[in-house]
Amino acid sequence: MKNSPSATVPVAHQLASLRRLDLRRHSIDELVVRVRELLDGQPLRCLTLAPGRLLYRGITGEELPARLADVSYPPPEAVRHDQRANRAGVPMFYCSATWHPPFFEARVQPGDGIVISRWQTRQPLRILSFGYADTCADDPHSDREKALHEALAQVPAETRALATFLTRTFTRAVADDNPHHYRLSIAVAEACQLGQAFDGLLYPSAAMASPAHNLALHPGCLDAGKLTLDYVEQLRVHYVSPNTDVLDVRSLDIAHRVGPDGRLEWQGRPGNWVLREGSTAADCWLQNGEWRCA
Repeated sequence: MKNSPSATVPVAHQLASLRRLDLRRHSIDELVVRVRELLDGQPLRCLTLAPGRLLYRGITGEELPARLADVSYPPPEAVRHDQRANRAGVPMFYCSATWHPPFFEARVQPGDGIVISRWQTRQPLRILSFGYADTCADDPHSDREKALHEALAQVPAETRALATFLTRTFTRAVADDNPHHYRLSIAVAEACQLGQAFDGLLYPSAAMASPAHNLALHPGCLDAGKLTLDYVEQLRVHYVSPNTDVLDVRSLDIAHRVGPDGRLEWQGRPGNWVLREGSTAADCWLQNGEWRCA
């Protein structure tokens, strides 16, 4: 039997070769082949998110989204550029495991408007992890590099270099003048077969000073009802600390329901902790020494 390239070329050599690549000279399709060879036979981590897990997504802008589709994954024609885990024209649902990362992923400034949607898992999600980011606490007050370094030390020595490479590939800073850097992270996502083998993948936020957890989920999760909307809230940013661990925001409006036509039912008033947790309100009064509720 003929050996596969990954069986004959040491992982260290493959990693070194990928690091030296000029990504401007290689297509995503070419990179997918190389990443598949790299990952062949290598152990990664598969996390199972149980039903009831809350996830958060942010969209900047001043206008209230009108429909559920406006806060969900975008249509193919709206994906005009390559992104961290998807090519142009291929939708992906980006979200975070906690409330604060979407603000910093959007690079909000005082005065900006942002809409935060909260989603809840209804069925288990199979999430691929690169081996150590998921062991870090999602704490906005912790030091990202220190926490990741300590978590990496717990990874078996034989897979540490691969885990480091994959994580750095997904957290590499990409600007308008170097969009080709997305080609490698897209190739990793495609080699991981999101929507087939896994529902999504987890990686540390590149915009946070702490090890916040970001996820790229395949749109099939939402189409299959594995993830559904909990609420949508419009907010105004008043303050952002330089070290990205403190936010001051004000709620402007909130929507908990979606009509039969797919339109969000905005309440025309700010959200608060009662509304945000999905509770209902009723009048109550004390009558003849006994409390009654309407």
